[in-house]
Amino acid sequence: MIKRRTVLGLMGAAAGMATIGQTASAARAARGSRSLDLEDKRQLALAFRRLAYSLDNSVTFWWMRGTRYGVVDSVATPFWDMYVGAWFTTRDLSEDSYEVTMASANFYTPVNSGELLTSFRNPYTEEVVPVTYIEPKPWRTVFSPEGGSAFGGGESSGMKTTRSDAPGPGWIEGEDVVIRGDMVMNSVPVDPASGLKPFHVNDWSTYVGKLADVANPKVKSAPAVQYFTDILSWPKWLRMGDLPGSFVSRCYGRKVFAYEQMPATWRRLFEQAMPEKAKNAADLVKGN
Repeated sequence: MIKRRTVLGLMGAAAGMATIGQTASAARAARGSRSLDLEDKRQLALAFRRLAYSLDNSVTFWWMRGTRYGVVDSVATPFWDMYVGAWFTTRDLSEDSYEVTMASANFYTPVNSGELLTSFRNPYTEEVVPVTYIEPKPWRTVFSPEGGSAFGGGESSGMKTTRSDAPGPGWIEGEDVVIRGDMVMNSVPVDPASGLKPFHVNDWSTYVGKLADVANPKVKSAPAVQYFTDILSWPKWLRMGDLPGSFVSRCYGRKVFAYEQMPATWRRLFEQAMPEKAKNAADLVKGN
């Protein structure tokens, strides 16, 4: 039988080792915080790139899982669950700018169900509308310290569009780096008599990763998580008419480094809906 004094000695040693580990971790974080100045626009942009994207051209994946809501009079009504996938490579253009080549495939299921949603009964209009899915194809976006968003749309005919997508603010919280990567876009008709409706997008992303990774020049792509919320105008395909309200989602996501690391439900939905595209998804963004 182990004597009480021996047990207490082992416990004390374990506590001491834990304290040493915590002290070393805190010391690494302190060194990293001194080497990373997120008030500097260039350093902020580089840290954002490490968190949200990568410094090399390896194929990297993001997944997000969440729920889409309709919000009318501040009351949120769940529409469907979302399984979002995106994958990308990056390429340097200059000292401060880079290009992201990205593809994505997003799928919906009834709330708390894993089955692919193919039609949706609009709870506000009672109309059943078809749900279609866009096959992934690559697109390119240029980023700089001034901004850039791989998810932002371009100009629409007859509309005047303004957008804001510079990264930040960013801050260091203990051993973590936290950086916002928001995209806000507002499109209004050039001619008020055209019959076109304004369309507004608020994509709010918060990326979180370890300071030890983000401040390490040897790390090309820092492991990271993403918290995402968007607030949009109603999309046309829902046929909302003049009903006031917003199209809102809340999601959580993670960066991974291989297709096989994507969530099983997303892979199953992708392979069910678009089997040919799912076979060689990474090839869509290679060779940029």
